[in-house]
Amino acid sequence: MEMMSMKTLNTSALVTADSPKGQRATETFRAQYNKAGLNDESAQILNEHPGFAVYLAEGIRRFSAKAPDYGLAQSILGADFITPEEVTKARPSIVYTVEQITALAESLPSEDVLKWCKDNGYAVMPAPPTAMSTLDVREIQSVHFYSKTGGWYADQKFAREDKTSFGWLLIKKTPVSNSTSKTWNEQNKLLSALEKVPNAAEMSWFITTYFEVRGIRLFENVYVRTSSLGSDGDRVYVGRFDSDGLDVGNCWDGDRDGNLGLSAARK
Repeated sequence: MEMMSMKTLNTSALVTADSPKGQRATETFRAQYNKAGLNDESAQILNEHPGFAVYLAEGIRRFSAKAPDYGLAQSILGADFITPEEVTKARPSIVYTVEQITALAESLPSEDVLKWCKDNGYAVMPAPPTAMSTLDVREIQSVHFYSKTGGWYADQKFAREDKTSFGWLLIKKTPVSNSTSKTWNEQNKLLSALEKVPNAAEMSWFITTYFEVRGIRLFENVYVRTSSLGSDGDRVYVGRFDSDGLDVGNCWDGDRDGNLGLSAARK
């Protein structure tokens, strides 16, 4: 019987720590290690920590992987399309795994959806790599919130339990058109069948991340209702994202105010 030939692995092209490129990476590690200012005890803790090698290996995989091609999305939306790499650069504590980068690339909205976002004033960005509540988002950089700590919502259920979901967030950059000075029910009638109201965590992430990446304050002079509810049943709103930080408040669904509109996200 004829034996099938097997492919052999070409190891000649593999880069090791002893090759020129590997030596350059090793020098980068050496420089950062020296800058860390470790003492004898902390150096020993690092050496013995079981997670250090795993963290290092994940970093090598993460930053050696070829970035997905977001050219189409960027050509359609321009600055209103934000990549996971841009999020991590602006918010270093937010790191997506290689698997998450791949998942986001594979689930990128279609060209038709991206064009719809462009036509309707939406921006597209990745949600955090792990589910985050409003309080979690505030913890990243509390300077971006009016209440840096505590606040009326610190012990509210919505602030802990309403969270982001991994994937792409498609959110309108302005209040829904003609939604100010209307009740909650009146505002919801303005949404199209393709839209929904995002929760407070999603809006908090969207507004503060857009600012971190693009340096632009959305909802600087207006508030928008979210889908989140306070413990007394009042509707949670966010907005007035000026230099004092994002304000999080609540009001009755029946209230009308000239500075209170409705937020919107693509389903």
